[in-house]
Amino acid sequence: MIKIKKIAAFALILAMLAGCAAPLTTGEPVDSGDVASYGEQPSTAGTGDAPSVPVPAEYRQLYDSLSGKLDAFDRSLDSKCPGVNGQITFAAELLGAHVSEQLFNQAYYRGQIDYLDGLKSMGVQGVKIAINYPQLNDDFPDRDRYVEVYKNIIHECRARGLKVLISSGNYFGPPFTTISYSLAGLTLDRYRQGKRATAEMILHEFQPDYLSVANEPTTENMLMGIKQTAAQYAETTRYILDGLDKNGALVGSGAGSWSNLSYIRELCKIPELDYIDIHIYPVDYLQGAVAAASIARAAGKRVIMGEMGLYKVKDEEMGDLGRLATQANIFSRDVFSFWEPLDSFWLETVVKMSRCCGYEFISVFWSTLLFGYVEYSDINKGLGYTQLRQISNRVAFSNLKSGRLSGWGETYRDLIEAR
Repeated sequence: MIKIKKIAAFALILAMLAGCAAPLTTGEPVDSGDVASYGEQPSTAGTGDAPSVPVPAEYRQLYDSLSGKLDAFDRSLDSKCPGVNGQITFAAELLGAHVSEQLFNQAYYRGQIDYLDGLKSMGVQGVKIAINYPQLNDDFPDRDRYVEVYKNIIHECRARGLKVLISSGNYFGPPFTTISYSLAGLTLDRYRQGKRATAEMILHEFQPDYLSVANEPTTENMLMGIKQTAAQYAETTRYILDGLDKNGALVGSGAGSWSNLSYIRELCKIPELDYIDIHIYPVDYLQGAVAAASIARAAGKRVIMGEMGLYKVKDEEMGDLGRLATQANIFSRDVFSFWEPLDSFWLETVVKMSRCCGYEFISVFWSTLLFGYVEYSDINKGLGYTQLRQISNRVAFSNLKSGRLSGWGETYRDLIEAR
């Protein structure tokens, strides 16, 4: 009976992902179309023994550029990295737990628990869950229901021996979610008060191993409409931490590897801060991640990597660094299987860097790709971000049900086993 229920839950999840329901990753708008209408069924490329996929001509220059930069950085590690060689907790983003009304659907919720099992089976030791400001505000839609759902999810994580990092970043409104919440008139004082209240509630209700109270200042400035200097950003973190009952958790703050290192230096001045959290995406800023770790460790702070993934962007597309997290047209490239060898090289290099720079917890963001990619084709290449993510999620859950990993997933599994 239990097995039948589990299969039924998978079937419903797949149907939801293929139809008009919200996709697995809730940082994407809902699409009302049927995936089947987009043409041929997607390939479950990346099952470990699939042949290498040729890089399409339109992406060859970008692929070679990223590969060259990554190779140069990889070779630089031997001479420039401090050589700490510490132990790492390998983690993955629980993408399906991002704020979405779908979490109240029992079959969808069950799918997230099955997803935890899939991560656990490949050796993953921790998960990152995003619970962003103002999601725990009293007036946020269905706040109390979200609290109960997250309590249950974290209980399931504990039952599987998984460490939990909660990241309290910032709310991505429409079109990255179907939930609307007005931040009009938000002041810095009110923002700080809200972030403090969010941290208190997370620590009391969820009791994570790690809580990152802030992480990407450039993204935060853009989303909240409040511009903070490095000193002001650190003061916000200081306000949150002042007299805070950590309830046994490690509490940190951080920045993107692309941020000015003054953010890290200012944060390191806060005695109550346990760790620095670095997010890593553009390959051009990997040296920033090395420098940030060095600054943090010199100040006696631990270092974690709350998010990481290869940002597949051309030099001329980089633009405003504050908008890195909202470039749906760039993120849509990630799902294609021809990237898989480069993603694996990226992962190997980032893990190598993490070992020698003392990162104790690292988490891959686009974790569904650990279970499968989408084949690049004349049909798929013309689809938008939402449609491609829906197809990608369907592939991931199909492979998860069958116990298959992508080649990238196998690389992560092997790196975990080699620890």
